[in-house]
Amino acid sequence: MRKFALAATAVAALSVGLQTPAFAAAPDAPTDLTVSWVKGQVHLSWKDNGESNQILVEYNGGTPELIVGVTGAGGNEVPLVNPLVASDKVRLIVKSSDNGGLSEGTATPYFDTRRPVVPALKDANLAANLSTALTWTQGAAAADQTPGDPLDIDGPGSVQANVDLPGTATKTQVFAPGATSGTVPAVARPAAIKLSAVNEWGESAQDVKVVRLGTLNAGITVPATGFYGDHLGIKSTLDLFTSEGREEKAKDVKVELQARGKTTDAWRTYGRFTGNTTAAFDTKLAVQGNRQYRLWVPARKVVSGNVIALTPASSTSAKSSKAYIKFVSGGFSPSSARIGQRVTLSSKINPGVTVTGTVSVWAGGSWVTAGDIPYTKGSYVERGGPETERISFKIRFTVPAIVINGLTVNATTSPSYSLTVR
Repeated sequence: MRKFALAATAVAALSVGLQTPAFAAAPDAPTDLTVSWVKGQVHLSWKDNGESNQILVEYNGGTPELIVGVTGAGGNEVPLVNPLVASDKVRLIVKSSDNGGLSEGTATPYFDTRRPVVPALKDANLAANLSTALTWTQGAAAADQTPGDPLDIDGPGSVQANVDLPGTATKTQVFAPGATSGTVPAVARPAAIKLSAVNEWGESAQDVKVVRLGTLNAGITVPATGFYGDHLGIKSTLDLFTSEGREEKAKDVKVELQARGKTTDAWRTYGRFTGNTTAAFDTKLAVQGNRQYRLWVPARKVVSGNVIALTPASSTSAKSSKAYIKFVSGGFSPSSARIGQRVTLSSKINPGVTVTGTVSVWAGGSWVTAGDIPYTKGSYVERGGPETERISFKIRFTVPAIVINGLTVNATTSPSYSLTVR
């Protein structure tokens, strides 16, 4: 058909004395126009006499707008690469163009190009493997103004998660059509997730509700030593990020102080505290023996307005601290006596265990062990007879390491105690 039209034109051009008219008759309108989906694109095909063509779009009965031109050599079909505007009532019109003349238009049936309804996020939860479980609802679409049109595809489209990753990276995950829940695998954090829906025409707007996947990191300082029964002055800190480069202020963050006797033991929680991200806070614990400590931060979920903030569980590294037997009291009473006066020697330790210690006397510039000291439930008391000679000396006690409740408490030496008899 096209070769015939070209040949006729050539013959006319060779006619002697033939003048080109000031205007040409309009070509015939295209026929047999069809519209369909081909490989995910709107595809038009028609028949004509080999002319060039114009493709126009008409929205809701408005003025047709030219969207693409096709040369005569381009064939009688075209896929529409650029997306059509969302509308309830659309049709495409094809016109033929030849020697300046433009045919009447041939139009497709009306069809709609509506995007799917925006999904509404209902809930989000973080799993142990750091994936995020989402649930949502999606309202019904408005009544179809072009039922049964040639481009209709059944269904509400598919919901997709749009993930904003650290830096400029993004990713999307499309869920099965009709699904009302889905899971986003673990991603780098901090990240944000919003839902939208997609169908054959494109993507809906994004839901206003957002899931923020953040990090809640902990720090801890533990004194290297402590005495049994005393509070170990442990300080803890928290850093919360739910947006890149922006530290969040948060209070009432639940944390747990955990401890274990040795690296092969399981961690156990010994104290529960409420912390914040603005200053160091106390997480002190009574000294019970040689132990390792860490701060454990459980997984956290905070819902505020249109934001669901999720942070996974985290912990500090292990910090060790040694425990020592504590001398609660001890010495001579009185520490300054007269001839004939009785003096009492005592010593009390914590923990209150029954153990044998030793007493040393300062003599000749060094400490010399002078005998055993029996502690009964942590106490030793000896009341002496009347003092018979003037003397001045000093002593000290040493208690060996003990194991209590499976934890080692290290040996300790008391301060020195002096006695003077005048």
